Amino acid sequence: MVLTEQMVEEMVGRVDARLYPLARRGGFEPCEGIYRLGDWGYVREDDYLAAFEPEPEWAATVYMLDGNRPDEAGEWCRLYNTGGVDALDRRLTDSFIREDPDCVFYTTANDDGSC
Repeated sequence: MVLTEQMVEEMVGRVDARLYPLARRGGFEPCEGIYRLGDWGYVREDDYLAAFEPEPEWAATVYMLDGNRPDEAGEWCRLYNTGGVDALDRRLTDSFIREDPDCVFYTTANDDGSC
């Protein structure tokens, strides 16, 4: 399968539709795993992971990459089409090493359940 920018855009739309209604700014369990969704807020780790269950194997990594650099969908496609999910995972790891992600990322709730 060849990944296209349209496929990325459609996947992001489907996952956004699942996650955004669940986004909030607090009320989590202390130190619970959560994912930030930019200005929308945060979702529980279980909800985030469940949103990708019906999606292809590349979706979760591309969603996070695209959420932090939405103008680079062509690059995510190139990476996948030449190196598969492993290439996407390496790029995501590299972006965290450089501390680039600031919109979509994993973290934990504070001791009081806030973000």
